Amino acid sequence: MNMDSQWPALKSKEMIAFIAVIAIAIIVRFIGIGSSLWADEITTLLEFVRPPVSDLISNFSSLNNHPFYSLAAKASITLFGESATSLRLPAVLFGVGSIIAFLPVARRILSMPLALLTILLLAISYHHVWFSQNARGYTMLLFFTTISTILFLQGAQRNSVKIWAAYGVVFAAAMYAHLSAAFYFVAHGIIYATYLLSRFAFRRNSKTPLTGPYPFFGMAFGVVLTALVYAPMMAEMPSTFGGVRSTAASSPLAQWTDPFFVLKNLVDQFLVLGPFMVVVLPPAIGVALFGAYRIWRKDPLLAAIYLLQFPVTLVALKIAGMRIWPRFFFVEISFLYLALVVGVAAITYILGVEIERRWRKRGVSNWLLAAAAITMVGGSSVLLTRNYKAPKQDFADAVAFINREAGSGDMRTVYGVTAEPVIGYYAPEWSELTPAMIRAYNGRRKIWVLVAFRFQVAGKDPELWREFEKKFVLRERLPGTLGGGEVLVYESKDQ
Repeated sequence: MNMDSQWPALKSKEMIAFIAVIAIAIIVRFIGIGSSLWADEITTLLEFVRPPVSDLISNFSSLNNHPFYSLAAKASITLFGESATSLRLPAVLFGVGSIIAFLPVARRILSMPLALLTILLLAISYHHVWFSQNARGYTMLLFFTTISTILFLQGAQRNSVKIWAAYGVVFAAAMYAHLSAAFYFVAHGIIYATYLLSRFAFRRNSKTPLTGPYPFFGMAFGVVLTALVYAPMMAEMPSTFGGVRSTAASSPLAQWTDPFFVLKNLVDQFLVLGPFMVVVLPPAIGVALFGAYRIWRKDPLLAAIYLLQFPVTLVALKIAGMRIWPRFFFVEISFLYLALVVGVAAITYILGVEIERRWRKRGVSNWLLAAAAITMVGGSSVLLTRNYKAPKQDFADAVAFINREAGSGDMRTVYGVTAEPVIGYYAPEWSELTPAMIRAYNGRRKIWVLVAFRFQVAGKDPELWREFEKKFVLRERLPGTLGGGEVLVYESKDQ
């Protein structure tokens, strides 16, 4: 497919199918959008959305501020009032936008029906919907990196200042949404450098626009714009990043600097979706790898754009001594589904041809592909329902449980890393349970305690946690779809 046109031509039936896919994407993202906010969303609201814009654009006290998203969320709340729905609305819109934007990328490799199947799988993807209902900058990041991919591919076909100027703007927008976009654009830079090396060192591909000055202009323009939008925060950045690095290797989160632990966690995030995934995941990985190979054979530039980002991210974070959070790889989700569909299409075709040759049957490949498509859509739909069974972190119900069960003289508290956001948003009249209060507790006054991220809380001071468990009993366990996101309610024991 020629990427000179930004959008593939759609026939009437294809347009109907496309509209249906986008309608489905919108519907499934609005189901449950108003559920309980989780800790990082609350922090975003309290520290980076409620304050004035002047404070928002100059505050880099925490990596929790995704500036572009904070601005979009502030605009949404200004228009629709403060609620979980309005806070998450930009994530929904950019999530749907990222699906729309990926169609021309998928069409570069696949026929229109299979390209539509790819974006349908994205539309009903558990993880894509999860992030689309997360008031953070990740779907915004996915949208802008997808647009940058389209512009990069266009710029690789013809010399155009306009294309690369637009690339620079999108580059800065992605960086302003989330700084992990840098890994994606480093991959672009490696590709550009490879083409230049090929031209000047080996005298190959001398006619491709990627060996000209325009890509450098686009990337440099993006860097300049990024520096400009982050200028109000620059003074605070070194101390913030230094603080993150200094704590990255500390217990109990030290294992998040280990790539093998992170890879295991990525696999576990799929396996936790049910026993079905234990059977499906290994062959799905194999099919996706085969599909990625087929994409590489057909369009090595497109494959390189996505495949390079993964090792670049791992290496950069490892060298920097930062935690390797799985969400940094969310920008790969579109390519993952593309590779899966390409792999399924290739395998069903190979099997179908062999069956047709042996048994003299016709149309077997099409029937196999249709069956595989129905299976993928059906399986994804079943997995998606798990997204609605619980909030990301059920703070609202945990607070309600304690308020319902506690007596008038009982103390209501939060213990651990979520104390500040929970008290700041859900329970302003509550207090934080401190280590000194745990050690001094003598049973004279009943205490109710909300705890989230138990592993992190217990790992920070194991001895104190053992003392806590001697004095408090677990009363309620509220599940969450966030990894380690269950919320626990404890009641003090009579001494």
